Amino acid sequence: MVEIQIIFGSNGGNTQLVCEYITDQLIELGHKVHLDPTYEHGSLEPNFLKHFWPRIQEIDLQQHACVVIGLGDIKYDIDYHIESARILQAYVETHNGRLVHPSLMVSGKVLPLLDKLVKGWSERLHLKLETL
Repeated sequence: MVEIQIIFGSNGGNTQLVCEYITDQLIELGHKVHLDPTYEHGSLEPNFLKHFWPRIQEIDLQQHACVVIGLGDIKYDIDYHIESARILQAYVETHNGRLVHPSLMVSGKVLPLLDKLVKGWSERLHLKLETL
C-alpha cells in the first residue's frame, strides 16, 4: 500500500471527476489516497497563479514520486490545449521531483473515457507504485 496525495484544480468539474475516479480506483487497489482541491471546491480564482506560483518555487520534491494529470478541450484554445500538464511536468522536473509514470492527458469529454482510458492508466500507475 502506498499513501497518495492528489491535488487538483477544476474550473468546470471534469478534472475533479477524473481525480475522484482515480481516487476510487486506487483505494480499491489497496492504496490510501488523500484528495484535495487547490482552492475551495476546485475553482481557480482569477489571480491564482499570481499569488500561488511564487510561493511554491521553494518546494523540493526530491522525496516524492509524482505523476501529472491534465485535461483539455480543443474547442476552447488549441494553442493552450492541455498546457497545464506540460507546465506541471516541467515544475516537477525543475524541483527535483521524479515523474514515475507517464502523464494522463485527456482531451474532450471525459465520461466515455473513464472506464477504459482512465481506469487503465490508474491500474498501470498502481503496478508502478507497487515497484517503488
